[in-house]
Amino acid sequence: MTVLRHPLSGATYSLREDGLVEVENNGKIGVFTFDGRHCEGELRQADPHLLLWIAGPQLPPEANVRRNR
Repeated sequence: MTVLRHPLSGATYSLREDGLVEVENNGKIGVFTFDGRHCEGELRQADPHLLLWIAGPQLPPEANVRRNR
């Protein structure tokens, strides 16, 4: 499971198996899609950049090639 901690708020962003992101901050939990739509839970706000980073569309492995200029 991929987990990131927000550098400013300290909230944890956890990628679930169903592709949604669970956000926990100060005992409150919310579930969001990668594009920021709230699905469930008491927490209704999340950082859209971290949601996209952790659960957004990913490049295929062959596209992650470093090229020298």
